[in-house]
This record gives sequence, C-alpha cells and structure tokens, in this order.
Amino acid sequence: MIFKLIKKITKSIFIVSFMLLGFVSCYDDGYEEFVAPTGNVNNIQPSTLFTTSTDADDSMSIVFRSYSTEADTYFWDFGDGNTSTDANPDYTYAEGGLYNVKLTTTSSEGLTAVDSTYVSPISVDFNFSSVDSQVTFENLTSGASTLEWSFGDGNTLGWVAEDTEDDADFNPVYSYTTAETFVATLTATNFLGAEVSVSKNIEGLVLSTIPDFTFDVNGLDVQFTDASLYAVSWDWDFGDGTTSSEVNPAHTFAAEGTFEVTLTTTNDAGVSRSVTKSVPVGAVKASFKAIVQNGTGDDFQGETGDNADAWDMTPNSTVKDDVAGEIDSPYRALWYNSDLNSYIDEAFGTNEQPGSTGDGSYVNGVKTRGLKLANSSRRLYQLVEVEPGVVYSFSIDTRSEAEGINTEIFILNNEITTEEDINTDPANNSNVDAYYNITDDFNSSKGSASENTFTTTSFTFEATANIVVIYARAINAVDSSNEVFIDNIDIITPGF
Repeated sequence: MIFKLIKKITKSIFIVSFMLLGFVSCYDDGYEEFVAPTGNVNNIQPSTLFTTSTDADDSMSIVFRSYSTEADTYFWDFGDGNTSTDANPDYTYAEGGLYNVKLTTTSSEGLTAVDSTYVSPISVDFNFSSVDSQVTFENLTSGASTLEWSFGDGNTLGWVAEDTEDDADFNPVYSYTTAETFVATLTATNFLGAEVSVSKNIEGLVLSTIPDFTFDVNGLDVQFTDASLYAVSWDWDFGDGTTSSEVNPAHTFAAEGTFEVTLTTTNDAGVSRSVTKSVPVGAVKASFKAIVQNGTGDDFQGETGDNADAWDMTPNSTVKDDVAGEIDSPYRALWYNSDLNSYIDEAFGTNEQPGSTGDGSYVNGVKTRGLKLANSSRRLYQLVEVEPGVVYSFSIDTRSEAEGINTEIFILNNEITTEEDINTDPANNSNVDAYYNITDDFNSSKGSASENTFTTTSFTFEATANIVVIYARAINAVDSSNEVFIDNIDIITPGF
C-alpha cells in the first residue's frame, strides 16, 4: 500500500513539474501588462444643444442655456467678436442686429460637439423736439429690420433697413395740423420678426404759420393777395426798396422788371416764416393758368404701364388710372415725339423715360412719389400751353446723390427732334426761352421731410410761343449711386 501511494505522489509531482516547464518555455521578455480600456470605448459623439431667450427687462440682453451631454468645457461665440467659457451665460450686446451664435462643447475625452442659432437683440427708443407744430424725431433704435412711425393723428411712416439710417424716414420731421396732444408710437421689428414699441406724448404744440400769396399783374400795377395760414401779422418786401404790413396790398412799381417779393408772416407764438416769389412787372396779363401735369410724380401710386407717363415723350396706351383699371390717362394723347425719342435711343443706347421713386416730399408726414434721372439717357419731357408775352415763374425741387451731376433745365419754345441745337450755348439758343444749370443740390441723404434736403430752384421766363416744353436732363447721372431725384415741378402763372 505504501508503495502505491508513493508511486501516485511521484507521478503528480512529475505532471506539475512538466506544466511549469511549459509555462517557463513560453515566457517572452517583451510582454507588456494588459490594461483594461476606460472612457468612451465606442467613440460615441457627445451632443450639444442650447436655447435662447430675450431678457424681460432688456431687449439687448440674451439668456443662453446649454443642454449638452458629456460636456466638460464650453466655448460660446456670440457673433460680435466676443466669447465666453461659461456653461450658461447671459450676454448683453452693444449694438442691435442679427448675430449667429455658436456653442462648442468638449468632453473629457477631447470629443467636440457644435450647435448654432441666430439671435436678434434690439433697442427701441426716440427723442423729439418741436418748433410750432413741426416735430423733429431723433431715432435711438438699434437692430431694427423695419420701423413704423405712428404720429397719433392717423398718419404713419415706414422704414426698412435697406434704406440705411441716412434715410429721412429713420429720423422724420413731421408737421401736425392741429395743436392737440398726440401719442407718437415707434414700432420696431427685429431681424427675427419680434416687435418692440415705444410711445411718447407730443404736447405743447402751436400751429405754425404757413406763408403764401398770389398776385395779379396789370402793367406796373400788382395786386397781392394773402393765402397764408395761422398768420396774425404780415410783412411784405416788394423787392424794390418798399414794404407794407397790409394783408392784401396793392403796389405800383416804378419800372418793368422781375422783382423778388417776400412775405413774412408771424403766428400767435411769435414765430415767423417767409416765402419769396418772382413777380414779373410790366408783362402781358395772362388769361389762363399754365398747367403742369403730374408735377409731383404721384401717378406712380396708380397702375401704369408707362414708368412716368406724364413725362414720357412717347406715352403709350397702357396707362391706367385708379377707376376700375380703365385706360384713362390725360397725358398719352397730348404729345408724341418719336423723332427725339429715336435720337436719344441711338445716342445713349436706351429709353428716355424718367424713373419713379419714393424719395420725394411729404404731405402731412406721408411720403409721396416723385421722379428720378438714373441714366444718362433719361429726360423729363412735357408740353405746357402758355401765352406769348406772359412772364411765368418756373419752380423745381431737385437733389443729386453725388457732386458734379448738374441737372440742366430747359424751357423750350418748340418740340426739338435732336439735342444738337441746344448742346452749344443753350442760354442763347433760339429754341430756348430759359435755361438753368443746377449745380448746388448735392445731398447724400435719401429723401427727407425737412425743407433743406431738396434744393428748390426758381427762375422766370417770358413765353415766346403758344407752348413751352419742360425739358430736363442730367447726363452725368449714370447709375443708382449718383441719380437725381426731382419733385414739385410747376409753372406759376401771374394772377392765378
């Protein structure tokens, strides 16, 4: 028995020794110890998400809240050059506008995720000042895509960002017609469609005096008739060294000539305003009023196939009025100068029609339409019936968007077929009753309610025929960067 036990033990020792020998024979001196993996084993990307909201107390401040997974660090790019590494920043923009905000998060393993969105902070406010009933608004708004001014009397005025803050609609000048207290409201819409409004009371207004007068010339004798509003006193300067304080004075001039007569009226508040008109003395007395068609260009508010039908030298039959869309223009049958039209097409390579524009004057604070010359080929062209020997006053409002444009105004006494005759010494040409080269109307602002944005040019002419042709061109106006805006074209007949 003892022998058998020893034999089994010996056999077991041998087997164990053999196994150890096998392990030893497999040993490699270059073996590295295995380390179990940790972290993002499957390389799953973290996600990043954030929300935005406008601070209830400050529309220029945006509240950012991150809902990111596996984020260890945060990097915010607010789109205006500023950044933050906070997880949930509140940020106040210095300027309103539209900004693309980006959030980049990084996990502890160095994996990144990005989210972005647009925000549109906006600040809305305005100040104002008044003289009589004319109110000048100072717009302090920043970040608006569109604006609407509501003046509290039923009239409104709009503005869009494309017009830039140089446009007069951004800082309008508005004249109220009564002296009540009005609530003016400025409503601004940001670039994401949210509206913010500010209202202020406009009070303490005094009705402005608006000086105006008519005159009737009979040789050297002139009867002046006051047409002013809200005047309590009148001061006439007849331009010959004499004056009067009567409401409707009659005056006899010592000699023939054209005199610059000024009427100054004063209102209840003691504020004075003046108007000056050229009065031809000794001329033939007119028997009817000369009529300029569509001198304000307001027919653009109706439907028209002609861009400027009243001023087109080849008006067509597509002109429509606002009555049931019928063809009923008073202009298309009055004149047709196809020869001159062909000459201009050949000389300048394009049509002569003036363009339309909203860059005109204001009536009760509402912008009206007007005319513009935006190409070297564009012309203002219109026949007007007049009387030979009568001295008329011509008036036009212009504004050039660049210096050196020069708008030439011709009062022709016949319908020319080319411009060759008037290109040389136009002031002394037999076809020309009057010529004026406007060189002082440069103003870069795009329209205004103020009186100083447009330049008013006035001069007199004596008609030598039964018709005159109002003819205007601005050859140096070749594109939209230097166009000329035109409004309030009129021929004033003495006595009417």
